[in-house]
Amino acid sequence: MKKSCRKSTLSITASLLLSSLLLPSAFAGYLPDGTVNSLGLTWTRNNSTIALTGKGDWHAANNTCNTLTAGGFTDWRLPTKQELSILFSTSINALTAAGWTLKSTWSSTKYNNDNSYYYFVDLANGNLGWTNGGSYYVTCVH
Repeated sequence: MKKSCRKSTLSITASLLLSSLLLPSAFAGYLPDGTVNSLGLTWTRNNSTIALTGKGDWHAANNTCNTLTAGGFTDWRLPTKQELSILFSTSINALTAAGWTLKSTWSSTKYNNDNSYYYFVDLANGNLGWTNGGSYYVTCVH
């Protein structure tokens, strides 16, 4: 009898851990709605971080993440293009369930080491692009 109780408890614990890693965080109610935990990072929903539309230019995006205080944390930042690409390939269902806009989202990665061009990742298809202007969605990671 003890063995089956342990198995059941372990199964429930494993399920909760898995859901907290892949689905919108049920354990972080103090974080903004749509927050997702993936890749060992906490991600703010990309259409709720900046202004009313969730979009902005790269400098506004970078400033928003660098000055964000949420969930008691102050070490938020823009994700790299690699982190966004992996997020797309591993967590697309979690992003959809959390209400993310699956469109172009800024990264912190410079294109060709140029301080005026930055990569973005299209979360609808995983495509990369780079630009020195425009308004794209913003997600911050911690």
